[in-house]
Amino acid sequence: MMTGNRLKLLTGIFLPIFLLLPVMVMAQLNRGGVPISFTYALAPDDRSIVRLTPPDLSAVRSEDEQNPLPYRFAINLPASIDIRRDGFWTTAGNGSDLWRITIHAPGALAITLYFDRFHLPADGRFFVYSPDRSRLLGAFTELNNQETNTFATALVAGDQVTLEYNAPAGSPVPELHLSEVAYAYRGVESPEGGERTGFGASGPCEVNVKCSEGNDWQNQSRSVARVEVKRGTASVWCTGSLVNNTRNDGTPYLLTADHCGRLSTTQDLSQWVVYFNYQGTACPNPALEPSYRAMTGVRLIAHGGGGGNTGSDFYLVRMLNPIPDTFNVYFNGWSRDTIPSPSGSSIHHPQGDIKKISTYTTPLIRSTWNYPYQYTHWKVKWSKTANGQGVTEGGSSGSPLYDDNGLLVGTLTGGDSRCDSLHVDLSDYYGMFSYHWDRNGTDSSSVLKYWLDPIQSDVKEVNGWALGTGSHPYTADFVIYPNPVTSLLTVKAPAAMNQGVTEIHIADLWGKLRLTVRWNPAHEAEKQLDLSGWAPGIYFLTTGDISSRVMRKIIKL
Repeated sequence: MMTGNRLKLLTGIFLPIFLLLPVMVMAQLNRGGVPISFTYALAPDDRSIVRLTPPDLSAVRSEDEQNPLPYRFAINLPASIDIRRDGFWTTAGNGSDLWRITIHAPGALAITLYFDRFHLPADGRFFVYSPDRSRLLGAFTELNNQETNTFATALVAGDQVTLEYNAPAGSPVPELHLSEVAYAYRGVESPEGGERTGFGASGPCEVNVKCSEGNDWQNQSRSVARVEVKRGTASVWCTGSLVNNTRNDGTPYLLTADHCGRLSTTQDLSQWVVYFNYQGTACPNPALEPSYRAMTGVRLIAHGGGGGNTGSDFYLVRMLNPIPDTFNVYFNGWSRDTIPSPSGSSIHHPQGDIKKISTYTTPLIRSTWNYPYQYTHWKVKWSKTANGQGVTEGGSSGSPLYDDNGLLVGTLTGGDSRCDSLHVDLSDYYGMFSYHWDRNGTDSSSVLKYWLDPIQSDVKEVNGWALGTGSHPYTADFVIYPNPVTSLLTVKAPAAMNQGVTEIHIADLWGKLRLTVRWNPAHEAEKQLDLSGWAPGIYFLTTGDISSRVMRKIIKL
Protein backbone atom coordinates (compact mmCIF):
# COMPACT_ATOMS: atom_id res chain seq x y z
CA MET A 1 0.00 0.00 0.00
CA MET A 2 1.28 3.44 -0.95
CA THR A 3 0.14 6.78 0.45
CA GLY A 4 1.04 8.99 -2.55
CA ASN A 5 -0.13 12.55 -2.19
CA ARG A 6 -2.69 11.00 0.12
CA LEU A 7 -0.46 9.01 0.86
CA LYS A 8 36.02 -31.49 12.62
CA LEU A 9 35.28 -35.03 13.67
CA LEU A 10 32.33 -35.90 15.86
CA THR A 11 30.51 -39.20 15.97
CA GLY A 12 27.27 -39.95 17.75
CA ILE A 13 25.29 -42.91 19.00
CA PHE A 14 22.07 -43.35 17.03
CA LEU A 15 19.15 -41.88 18.93
CA PRO A 16 15.90 -40.83 17.20
CA ILE A 17 15.71 -37.72 19.32
CA PHE A 18 13.79 -35.84 16.66
CA LEU A 19 10.75 -37.94 17.53
CA LEU A 20 10.72 -36.26 20.93
CA LEU A 21 11.17 -32.68 19.77
CA PRO A 22 8.26 -30.32 19.00
CA VAL A 23 9.65 -29.47 15.56
CA MET A 24 7.57 -27.03 13.51
CA VAL A 25 8.28 -27.74 9.84
CA MET A 26 7.35 -24.65 7.81
CA ALA A 27 6.50 -25.82 4.32
CA GLN A 28 8.84 -24.16 1.89
CA LEU A 29 9.20 -26.26 -1.27
CA ASN A 30 11.33 -29.16 -0.03
CA ARG A 31 11.68 -32.93 0.26
CA GLY A 32 11.18 -33.14 4.02
CA GLY A 33 13.17 -35.27 6.44
CA VAL A 34 15.40 -34.29 9.35
CA PRO A 35 19.09 -33.37 9.57
CA ILE A 36 21.65 -36.02 10.48
CA SER A 37 22.56 -34.04 13.59
CA PHE A 38 19.00 -34.58 14.85
CA THR A 39 19.09 -38.29 14.13
CA TYR A 40 22.43 -38.85 15.85
CA ALA A 41 21.84 -36.33 18.65
CA LEU A 42 24.96 -34.33 17.79
CA ALA A 43 25.44 -31.35 20.07
CA PRO A 44 25.65 -27.87 18.49
CA ASP A 45 29.15 -26.92 17.37
CA ASP A 46 30.02 -23.73 19.26
CA ARG A 47 33.06 -23.17 17.03
CA SER A 48 30.83 -22.32 14.06
CA ILE A 49 28.91 -19.24 15.24
CA VAL A 50 29.14 -16.11 13.07
CA ARG A 51 27.88 -12.93 14.72
CA LEU A 52 26.59 -10.10 12.53
CA THR A 53 26.38 -6.44 13.51
CA PRO A 54 22.73 -5.42 13.90
CA PRO A 55 21.44 -2.27 12.20
CA ASP A 56 20.89 1.03 14.00
CA LEU A 57 17.18 0.56 14.66
CA SER A 58 16.63 4.14 15.83
CA ALA A 59 17.81 5.38 12.43
CA VAL A 60 15.82 2.63 10.68
CA ARG A 61 12.59 3.60 12.44
CA SER A 62 13.17 7.26 11.63
CA GLU A 63 13.46 6.30 7.95
CA ASP A 64 10.26 4.25 8.22
CA GLU A 65 8.41 7.30 9.54
CA GLN A 66 9.55 9.28 6.51
CA ASN A 67 8.83 6.46 4.04
CA PRO A 68 6.09 4.30 5.56
CA LEU A 69 5.20 2.33 2.44
CA PRO A 70 5.74 -0.22 1.11
CA TYR A 71 6.01 -1.81 4.53
CA ARG A 72 9.71 -2.44 5.25
CA PHE A 73 10.21 -5.11 7.87
CA ALA A 74 13.85 -6.17 7.47
CA ILE A 75 17.30 -4.72 6.85
CA ASN A 76 19.54 -6.96 4.77
CA LEU A 77 22.93 -7.33 6.45
CA PRO A 78 25.96 -8.21 4.32
CA ALA A 79 27.47 -11.64 4.89
CA SER A 80 30.02 -13.74 3.10
CA ILE A 81 29.72 -17.34 4.28
CA ASP A 82 31.07 -20.07 2.02
CA ILE A 83 30.78 -23.78 2.67
CA ARG A 84 34.28 -24.30 1.26
CA ARG A 85 35.83 -21.86 3.71
CA ASP A 86 33.63 -21.37 6.75
CA GLY A 87 31.90 -23.57 9.29
CA PHE A 88 32.98 -27.07 10.30
CA TRP A 89 32.64 -30.50 8.75
CA THR A 90 31.95 -33.54 10.91
CA THR A 91 31.31 -37.22 10.34
CA ALA A 92 28.16 -38.84 11.67
CA GLY A 93 27.83 -42.38 13.02
CA ASN A 94 26.70 -43.74 9.63
CA GLY A 95 29.77 -42.32 7.89
CA SER A 96 27.94 -39.43 6.23
CA ASP A 97 29.51 -35.99 5.98
CA LEU A 98 27.79 -33.04 7.55
CA TRP A 99 28.62 -29.34 7.62
CA ARG A 100 27.22 -26.80 10.06
CA ILE A 101 27.41 -23.13 10.80
CA THR A 102 25.24 -20.86 12.98
CA ILE A 103 24.36 -17.26 12.13
CA HIS A 104 23.65 -14.91 15.06
CA ALA A 105 22.07 -11.52 14.35
CA PRO A 106 21.50 -10.11 17.87
CA GLY A 107 18.01 -8.75 18.42
CA ALA A 108 16.47 -9.95 15.15
CA LEU A 109 12.87 -11.15 15.41
CA ALA A 110 13.45 -13.49 12.48
CA ILE A 111 15.99 -14.23 9.77
CA THR A 112 15.88 -14.95 6.05
CA LEU A 113 19.01 -16.24 4.31
CA TYR A 114 19.92 -14.98 0.82
CA PHE A 115 22.33 -17.05 -1.28
CA ASP A 116 23.98 -15.58 -4.36
CA ARG A 117 25.50 -18.97 -5.20
CA PHE A 118 23.40 -22.07 -4.57
CA HIS A 119 23.70 -25.39 -6.39
CA LEU A 120 23.32 -28.76 -4.67
CA PRO A 121 24.42 -32.13 -6.06
CA ALA A 122 21.85 -34.90 -6.51
CA ASP A 123 22.72 -36.62 -3.22
CA GLY A 124 22.96 -33.47 -1.05
CA ARG A 125 20.43 -32.32 1.55
CA PHE A 126 20.42 -28.84 3.06
CA PHE A 127 18.52 -27.73 6.19
CA VAL A 128 17.98 -24.50 8.11
CA TYR A 129 16.66 -24.56 11.67
CA SER A 130 16.49 -22.66 14.93
CA PRO A 131 19.18 -23.63 17.48
CA ASP A 132 16.55 -25.12 19.81
CA ARG A 133 15.39 -27.20 16.80
CA SER A 134 11.80 -26.05 17.22
CA ARG A 135 11.59 -24.72 13.63
CA LEU A 136 12.94 -26.52 10.59
CA LEU A 137 13.15 -25.76 6.85
CA GLY A 138 14.17 -28.45 4.38
CA ALA A 139 15.47 -30.71 3.17
CA PHE A 140 16.37 -28.56 0.21
CA THR A 141 17.82 -30.63 -2.62
CA GLU A 142 18.83 -30.40 -6.26
CA LEU A 143 15.13 -29.69 -7.00
CA ASN A 144 15.69 -26.27 -5.43
CA ASN A 145 18.53 -25.41 -7.82
CA GLN A 146 17.56 -22.48 -10.07
CA GLU A 147 18.88 -21.26 -13.39
CA THR A 148 19.88 -18.09 -11.59
CA ASN A 149 22.09 -20.08 -9.19
CA THR A 150 20.46 -18.16 -6.32
CA PHE A 151 18.14 -19.08 -3.46
CA ALA A 152 16.41 -17.67 -0.37
CA THR A 153 14.83 -19.29 2.64
CA ALA A 154 11.55 -18.42 4.28
CA LEU A 155 11.76 -16.62 7.62
CA VAL A 156 12.92 -18.50 10.70
CA ALA A 157 11.87 -16.89 13.99
CA GLY A 158 14.58 -15.72 16.37
CA ASP A 159 18.00 -14.12 16.04
CA GLN A 160 19.94 -17.33 15.39
CA VAL A 161 19.70 -19.97 12.66
CA THR A 162 21.82 -23.03 12.01
CA LEU A 163 22.69 -24.13 8.48
CA GLU A 164 23.37 -27.84 8.00
CA TYR A 165 24.39 -29.72 4.87
CA ASN A 166 24.31 -33.55 4.70
CA ALA A 167 25.76 -35.83 2.02
CA PRO A 168 27.24 -39.30 1.64
CA ALA A 169 30.98 -39.51 2.22
CA GLY A 170 32.92 -38.43 -0.84
CA SER A 171 30.04 -36.50 -2.42
CA PRO A 172 31.00 -33.32 -4.32
CA VAL A 173 31.00 -30.16 -2.21
CA PRO A 174 28.05 -27.97 -3.24
CA GLU A 175 28.02 -24.32 -4.22
CA LEU A 176 26.70 -22.64 -1.10
CA HIS A 177 27.51 -18.97 -0.56
CA LEU A 178 25.45 -16.86 1.82
CA SER A 179 25.63 -13.24 0.69
CA GLU A 180 23.02 -11.47 2.88
CA VAL A 181 20.89 -12.03 5.94
CA ALA A 182 17.51 -10.34 6.33
CA TYR A 183 17.33 -8.89 9.85
CA ALA A 184 13.59 -8.68 10.58
CA TYR A 185 12.88 -5.98 13.16
CA ARG A 186 9.10 -5.81 12.72
CA GLY A 187 6.39 -7.41 10.60
CA VAL A 188 6.94 -10.86 12.12
CA GLU A 189 5.94 -12.50 15.38
CA SER A 190 8.38 -12.02 18.24
CA PRO A 191 9.57 -15.47 19.38
CA GLU A 192 9.50 -14.30 22.97
CA GLY A 193 5.92 -13.06 22.71
CA GLY A 194 5.30 -9.51 23.89
CA GLU A 195 4.64 -6.88 21.25
CA ARG A 196 3.49 -8.39 18.00
CA THR A 197 4.54 -6.45 14.95
CA GLY A 198 3.45 -8.88 12.23
CA PHE A 199 1.36 -11.97 12.87
CA GLY A 200 -1.60 -10.80 14.93
CA ALA A 201 -0.67 -7.12 14.65
CA SER A 202 -2.84 -5.80 11.84
CA GLY A 203 -5.51 -3.35 12.94
CA PRO A 204 -8.36 -4.50 15.19
CA CYS A 205 -11.00 -3.76 12.56
CA GLU A 206 -9.51 -6.27 10.08
CA VAL A 207 -11.58 -9.35 9.19
CA ASN A 208 -10.07 -12.82 8.76
CA VAL A 209 -10.84 -14.40 5.42
CA LYS A 210 -12.35 -17.42 7.19
CA CYS A 211 -15.10 -15.26 8.71
CA SER A 212 -18.57 -15.19 7.13
CA GLU A 213 -17.52 -12.22 4.97
CA GLY A 214 -15.17 -14.58 3.13
CA ASN A 215 -17.63 -17.40 2.52
CA ASP A 216 -18.23 -16.46 -1.12
CA TRP A 217 -14.56 -15.67 -1.77
CA GLN A 218 -12.76 -18.88 -0.84
CA ASN A 219 -11.59 -19.62 -4.39
CA GLN A 220 -10.21 -16.10 -4.78
CA SER A 221 -8.55 -16.39 -1.38
CA ARG A 222 -6.49 -19.33 -2.61
CA SER A 223 -4.87 -17.04 -5.21
CA VAL A 224 -3.60 -14.49 -2.69
CA ALA A 225 -0.05 -14.66 -1.34
CA ARG A 226 2.12 -12.77 1.12
CA VAL A 227 5.26 -11.68 -0.75
CA GLU A 228 8.63 -11.14 0.94
CA VAL A 229 10.05 -8.63 -1.53
CA LYS A 230 13.83 -8.29 -1.56
CA ARG A 231 14.94 -4.92 -2.88
CA GLY A 232 18.59 -4.14 -2.31
CA THR A 233 19.45 -3.54 1.34
CA ALA A 234 15.91 -4.03 2.63
CA SER A 235 12.98 -6.42 2.43
CA VAL A 236 9.33 -5.33 2.40
CA TRP A 237 5.96 -7.04 2.75
CA CYS A 238 3.52 -6.81 -0.14
CA THR A 239 0.55 -8.84 -1.35
CA GLY A 240 0.22 -10.53 -4.73
CA SER A 241 -2.23 -12.87 -6.41
CA LEU A 242 -2.05 -15.52 -9.10
CA VAL A 243 -3.80 -14.54 -12.32
CA ASN A 244 -5.23 -16.71 -15.09
CA ASN A 245 -4.63 -16.34 -18.83
CA THR A 246 -6.77 -17.22 -21.86
CA ARG A 247 -5.01 -20.55 -22.29
CA ASN A 248 -6.14 -21.69 -18.82
CA ASP A 249 -2.81 -23.50 -18.56
CA GLY A 250 -1.63 -22.64 -15.05
CA THR A 251 1.25 -20.38 -16.13
CA PRO A 252 2.39 -19.16 -12.68
CA TYR A 253 1.87 -15.43 -13.15
CA LEU A 254 1.73 -13.35 -9.95
CA LEU A 255 0.37 -9.80 -10.05
CA THR A 256 1.35 -7.15 -7.49
CA ALA A 257 2.19 -3.41 -7.43
CA ASP A 258 4.99 -1.65 -9.29
CA HIS A 259 5.88 0.37 -6.19
CA CYS A 260 6.63 -2.96 -4.48
CA GLY A 261 8.98 -4.39 -7.08
CA ARG A 262 10.45 -1.39 -8.86
CA LEU A 263 13.72 -1.35 -6.86
CA SER A 264 14.36 -5.10 -7.13
CA THR A 265 17.22 -6.23 -9.34
CA THR A 266 17.05 -9.44 -11.36
CA GLN A 267 18.95 -11.21 -8.58
CA ASP A 268 16.65 -9.73 -5.95
CA LEU A 269 13.65 -11.08 -7.85
CA SER A 270 15.16 -14.55 -7.88
CA GLN A 271 15.23 -14.33 -4.06
CA TRP A 272 11.65 -13.18 -3.46
CA VAL A 273 9.78 -15.59 -1.17
CA VAL A 274 6.08 -16.12 -1.90
CA TYR A 275 3.91 -17.51 0.92
CA PHE A 276 0.65 -19.23 -0.06
CA ASN A 277 -2.14 -20.35 2.32
CA TYR A 278 -0.95 -18.11 5.16
CA GLN A 279 -4.27 -17.75 6.95
CA GLY A 280 -6.27 -18.82 9.98
CA THR A 281 -8.59 -21.81 9.96
CA ALA A 282 -11.55 -20.07 11.62
CA CYS A 283 -12.97 -16.58 12.11
CA PRO A 284 -11.27 -15.68 15.43
CA ASN A 285 -7.60 -14.73 15.33
CA PRO A 286 -5.53 -17.86 16.01
CA ALA A 287 -3.40 -18.01 19.15
CA LEU A 288 -0.49 -19.58 17.27
CA GLU A 289 0.99 -18.59 13.94
CA PRO A 290 -0.41 -20.85 11.18
CA SER A 291 1.70 -22.79 8.72
CA TYR A 292 2.05 -21.89 5.03
CA ARG A 293 3.37 -23.11 1.69
CA ALA A 294 6.27 -21.07 0.28
CA MET A 295 8.28 -20.88 -2.93
CA THR A 296 11.41 -18.92 -3.85
CA GLY A 297 12.12 -16.91 -6.97
CA VAL A 298 10.31 -14.92 -9.66
CA ARG A 299 11.27 -13.09 -12.84
CA LEU A 300 9.85 -9.84 -14.15
CA ILE A 301 7.43 -10.10 -17.09
CA ALA A 302 5.91 -6.62 -17.38
CA HIS A 303 5.28 -3.55 -15.24
CA GLY A 304 3.63 -0.15 -15.43
CA GLY A 305 6.70 1.82 -14.39
CA GLY A 306 6.86 4.94 -12.28
CA GLY A 307 6.50 3.12 -8.99
CA GLY A 308 2.83 4.09 -8.84
CA ASN A 309 3.39 7.77 -9.63
CA THR A 310 2.37 7.30 -13.27
CA GLY A 311 0.00 4.83 -14.87
CA SER A 312 -1.84 2.17 -12.90
CA ASP A 313 0.97 0.70 -10.79
CA PHE A 314 1.07 -2.99 -11.79
CA TYR A 315 3.96 -5.46 -11.61
CA LEU A 316 3.59 -8.90 -13.25
CA VAL A 317 6.10 -11.63 -12.43
CA ARG A 318 6.32 -15.34 -13.17
CA MET A 319 7.31 -17.89 -10.55
CA LEU A 320 10.61 -19.57 -11.45
CA ASN A 321 9.20 -22.98 -10.52
CA PRO A 322 5.85 -24.60 -11.35
CA ILE A 323 3.43 -24.52 -8.43
CA PRO A 324 2.76 -28.04 -7.10
CA ASP A 325 -0.84 -29.30 -7.22
CA THR A 326 -0.63 -29.90 -3.47
CA PHE A 327 -0.51 -26.13 -2.86
CA ASN A 328 -4.22 -26.02 -3.81
CA VAL A 329 -3.99 -22.58 -5.43
CA TYR A 330 -6.41 -20.70 -7.65
CA PHE A 331 -5.68 -18.41 -10.60
CA ASN A 332 -7.88 -15.29 -10.52
CA GLY A 333 -10.25 -14.58 -13.32
CA TRP A 334 -10.23 -10.97 -14.46
CA SER A 335 -12.28 -8.29 -16.16
CA ARG A 336 -11.08 -5.28 -18.11
CA ASP A 337 -14.50 -3.69 -18.05
CA THR A 338 -14.52 0.04 -17.24
CA ILE A 339 -18.04 0.00 -15.76
CA PRO A 340 -17.77 0.43 -11.96
CA SER A 341 -18.68 -2.65 -9.95
CA PRO A 342 -21.48 -2.10 -7.39
CA SER A 343 -19.87 -4.32 -4.73
CA GLY A 344 -17.00 -6.68 -4.10
CA SER A 345 -13.95 -7.26 -1.91
CA SER A 346 -10.19 -7.21 -1.54
CA ILE A 347 -8.09 -9.96 0.10
CA HIS A 348 -4.68 -9.01 1.47
CA HIS A 349 -1.91 -9.40 4.09
CA PRO A 350 -1.84 -6.15 6.12
CA GLN A 351 1.51 -5.68 7.87
CA GLY A 352 2.47 -9.17 6.72
CA ASP A 353 -0.31 -10.59 8.92
CA ILE A 354 -2.48 -13.58 8.01
CA LYS A 355 -4.99 -13.18 5.19
CA LYS A 356 -7.76 -10.59 5.70
CA ILE A 357 -10.79 -9.52 3.66
CA SER A 358 -12.22 -6.02 3.14
CA THR A 359 -15.71 -5.54 1.66
CA TYR A 360 -17.31 -2.71 -0.31
CA THR A 361 -21.05 -2.33 -0.92
CA THR A 362 -21.09 1.06 -2.66
CA PRO A 363 -20.05 1.33 -6.31
CA LEU A 364 -16.44 1.91 -7.27
CA ILE A 365 -15.55 5.35 -8.58
CA ARG A 366 -13.19 6.01 -11.46
CA SER A 367 -10.35 8.20 -10.18
CA THR A 368 -6.93 9.67 -10.87
CA TRP A 369 -3.89 9.02 -8.67
CA ASN A 370 -0.73 11.03 -9.31
CA TYR A 371 -1.24 10.99 -13.07
CA PRO A 372 -3.32 14.12 -13.89
CA TYR A 373 -6.32 13.94 -16.21
CA GLN A 374 -6.15 10.15 -16.54
CA TYR A 375 -8.57 7.75 -14.86
CA THR A 376 -6.04 5.13 -13.83
CA HIS A 377 -7.53 3.93 -10.52
CA TRP A 378 -10.65 2.69 -8.81
CA LYS A 379 -11.60 4.60 -5.65
CA VAL A 380 -13.17 2.35 -3.01
CA LYS A 381 -14.74 2.93 0.42
CA TRP A 382 -14.99 -0.04 2.78
CA SER A 383 -18.19 -1.15 4.48
CA LYS A 384 -18.84 -2.26 8.03
CA THR A 385 -19.71 -5.96 8.12
CA ALA A 386 -20.65 -8.58 10.70
CA ASN A 387 -17.10 -9.06 12.03
CA GLY A 388 -15.47 -5.66 11.57
CA GLN A 389 -14.72 -3.08 8.89
CA GLY A 390 -11.77 -4.35 6.93
CA VAL A 391 -9.43 -1.67 5.56
CA THR A 392 -5.90 -1.84 4.07
CA GLU A 393 -2.50 -1.26 5.68
CA GLY A 394 1.18 -1.43 4.84
CA GLY A 395 1.74 -4.93 3.44
CA SER A 396 -1.57 -4.85 1.54
CA SER A 397 0.10 -3.19 -1.48
CA GLY A 398 -0.54 -5.06 -4.71
CA SER A 399 -3.56 -6.93 -3.37
CA PRO A 400 -6.40 -7.77 -5.76
CA LEU A 401 -9.69 -5.86 -5.95
CA TYR A 402 -12.66 -8.05 -6.98
CA ASP A 403 -15.94 -7.08 -8.62
CA ASP A 404 -19.35 -8.54 -7.78
CA ASN A 405 -18.66 -11.51 -10.08
CA GLY A 406 -15.44 -12.43 -8.26
CA LEU A 407 -13.19 -11.18 -11.08
CA LEU A 408 -10.02 -9.16 -10.52
CA VAL A 409 -10.47 -5.53 -11.57
CA GLY A 410 -7.60 -3.75 -9.78
CA THR A 411 -4.45 -3.88 -7.63
CA LEU A 412 -3.82 -1.74 -4.57
CA THR A 413 -1.65 1.35 -4.87
CA GLY A 414 -2.58 3.10 -1.63
CA GLY A 415 -4.93 5.40 0.22
CA ASP A 416 -5.91 6.68 3.63
CA SER A 417 -8.01 3.98 5.28
CA ARG A 418 -6.93 2.71 8.69
CA CYS A 419 -8.69 1.13 11.65
CA ASP A 420 -8.95 4.26 13.82
CA SER A 421 -12.21 6.21 13.84
CA LEU A 422 -10.72 9.15 11.90
CA HIS A 423 -9.63 7.00 8.96
CA VAL A 424 -11.82 3.89 8.82
CA ASP A 425 -14.26 5.51 6.36
CA LEU A 426 -11.61 7.07 4.11
CA SER A 427 -10.87 5.81 0.60
CA ASP A 428 -8.27 3.54 -0.98
CA TYR A 429 -7.12 3.45 -4.61
CA TYR A 430 -6.57 0.43 -6.84
CA GLY A 431 -4.89 0.60 -10.23
CA MET A 432 -7.47 -0.37 -12.88
CA PHE A 433 -6.93 -3.73 -14.52
CA SER A 434 -8.35 -2.18 -17.70
CA TYR A 435 -5.51 0.38 -17.62
CA HIS A 436 -2.94 -2.34 -16.83
CA TRP A 437 -4.23 -4.17 -19.90
CA ASP A 438 -3.08 -1.93 -22.74
CA ARG A 439 -2.70 1.70 -21.64
CA ASN A 440 0.49 1.83 -19.53
CA GLY A 441 2.68 1.56 -22.62
CA THR A 442 2.91 0.25 -26.15
CA ASP A 443 4.93 -2.97 -25.90
CA SER A 444 4.84 -6.29 -24.06
CA SER A 445 7.07 -5.04 -21.24
CA SER A 446 4.58 -2.40 -20.10
CA VAL A 447 1.09 -3.91 -20.53
CA LEU A 448 -0.69 -7.15 -19.61
CA LYS A 449 -2.53 -8.13 -22.78
CA TYR A 450 0.37 -9.94 -24.46
CA TRP A 451 0.80 -12.22 -21.45
CA LEU A 452 -2.72 -12.80 -20.19
CA ASP A 453 -4.21 -13.19 -23.69
CA PRO A 454 -1.53 -15.24 -25.48
CA ILE A 455 -4.06 -16.61 -28.00
CA GLN A 456 -5.13 -13.04 -28.94
CA SER A 457 -8.78 -13.74 -28.27
CA ASP A 458 -9.50 -10.10 -27.35
CA VAL A 459 -11.97 -11.22 -24.67
CA LYS A 460 -12.97 -8.71 -22.03
CA GLU A 461 -13.02 -11.17 -19.15
CA VAL A 462 -11.76 -14.62 -18.20
CA ASN A 463 -12.98 -16.91 -15.44
CA GLY A 464 -10.71 -18.19 -12.71
CA TRP A 465 -9.00 -21.59 -12.84
CA ALA A 466 -8.04 -23.97 -10.05
CA LEU A 467 -4.74 -25.83 -10.34
CA GLY A 468 -5.02 -29.60 -10.39
CA THR A 469 -8.82 -29.77 -10.35
CA GLY A 470 -9.36 -31.18 -13.83
CA SER A 471 -12.30 -28.82 -14.08
CA HIS A 472 -12.31 -28.36 -17.86
CA PRO A 473 -14.35 -30.53 -20.22
CA TYR A 474 -12.57 -33.38 -22.01
CA THR A 475 -9.43 -33.00 -19.90
CA ALA A 476 -9.55 -36.57 -18.63
CA ASP A 477 -9.91 -37.83 -22.21
CA PHE A 478 -6.46 -36.68 -23.29
CA VAL A 479 -4.05 -39.62 -23.55
CA ILE A 480 -0.33 -38.87 -23.13
CA TYR A 481 1.95 -41.92 -23.28
CA PRO A 482 4.31 -43.50 -22.44
CA ASN A 483 4.98 -41.74 -19.15
CA PRO A 484 7.77 -42.08 -18.04
CA VAL A 485 9.18 -41.69 -21.55
CA THR A 486 12.60 -42.45 -23.00
CA SER A 487 12.24 -41.18 -26.57
CA LEU A 488 8.90 -40.75 -28.39
CA LEU A 489 5.98 -39.19 -26.51
CA THR A 490 2.48 -39.47 -28.00
CA VAL A 491 -0.29 -36.96 -27.32
CA LYS A 492 -3.81 -38.08 -28.31
CA ALA A 493 -6.70 -35.59 -28.27
CA PRO A 494 -10.27 -36.40 -27.19
CA ALA A 495 -12.64 -37.15 -30.04
CA ALA A 496 -14.89 -34.23 -29.03
CA MET A 497 -12.09 -31.71 -29.49
CA ASN A 498 -12.31 -30.46 -33.06
CA GLN A 499 -11.87 -26.71 -32.72
CA GLY A 500 -8.89 -26.27 -35.02
CA VAL A 501 -5.24 -25.41 -34.52
CA THR A 502 -3.80 -25.40 -31.01
CA GLU A 503 -0.30 -25.74 -29.57
CA ILE A 504 1.62 -28.17 -27.39
CA HIS A 505 3.99 -26.57 -24.90
CA ILE A 506 6.57 -28.38 -22.77
CA ALA A 507 8.39 -26.54 -19.98
CA ASP A 508 11.07 -27.80 -17.63
CA LEU A 509 10.80 -27.94 -13.85
CA TRP A 510 11.81 -24.28 -13.55
CA GLY A 511 9.20 -23.00 -16.01
CA LYS A 512 11.55 -22.52 -18.99
CA LEU A 513 9.75 -23.30 -22.25
CA ARG A 514 11.58 -26.13 -24.03
CA LEU A 515 9.24 -26.95 -26.91
CA THR A 516 6.29 -25.42 -28.80
CA VAL A 517 4.54 -27.41 -31.53
CA ARG A 518 1.46 -26.38 -33.52
CA TRP A 519 -1.19 -29.07 -33.81
CA ASN A 520 -4.63 -29.48 -35.39
CA PRO A 521 -6.43 -32.37 -33.61
CA ALA A 522 -9.27 -32.26 -36.12
CA HIS A 523 -6.82 -33.43 -38.84
CA GLU A 524 -4.24 -35.22 -36.68
CA ALA A 525 -5.70 -37.12 -33.72
CA GLU A 526 -2.24 -38.08 -32.41
CA LYS A 527 0.95 -36.05 -32.24
CA GLN A 528 4.37 -37.63 -31.63
CA LEU A 529 7.17 -35.68 -29.97
CA ASP A 530 10.80 -36.80 -30.00
CA LEU A 531 12.35 -36.28 -26.55
CA SER A 532 15.24 -38.69 -27.05
CA GLY A 533 17.92 -36.01 -26.73
CA TRP A 534 16.46 -34.43 -23.61
CA ALA A 535 18.08 -34.64 -20.18
CA PRO A 536 16.34 -36.90 -17.66
CA GLY A 537 14.03 -35.05 -15.31
CA ILE A 538 10.53 -33.68 -14.77
CA TYR A 539 8.76 -31.62 -17.44
CA PHE A 540 5.26 -30.12 -17.78
CA LEU A 541 3.17 -30.46 -20.94
CA THR A 542 0.18 -28.25 -21.70
CA THR A 543 -2.13 -28.44 -24.70
CA GLY A 544 -5.76 -28.09 -25.77
CA ASP A 545 -8.02 -25.09 -26.22
CA ILE A 546 -9.84 -22.76 -23.82
CA SER A 547 -12.52 -25.36 -23.08
CA SER A 548 -10.23 -28.42 -22.89
CA ARG A 549 -6.91 -27.30 -21.46
CA VAL A 550 -4.75 -30.05 -19.97
CA MET A 551 -1.51 -29.86 -17.99
CA ARG A 552 0.43 -33.05 -17.27
CA LYS A 553 3.69 -33.86 -15.55
CA ILE A 554 6.08 -35.82 -17.78
CA ILE A 555 8.98 -37.88 -16.45
CA LYS A 556 11.86 -38.24 -18.92
CA LEU A 557 14.14 -41.21 -18.26
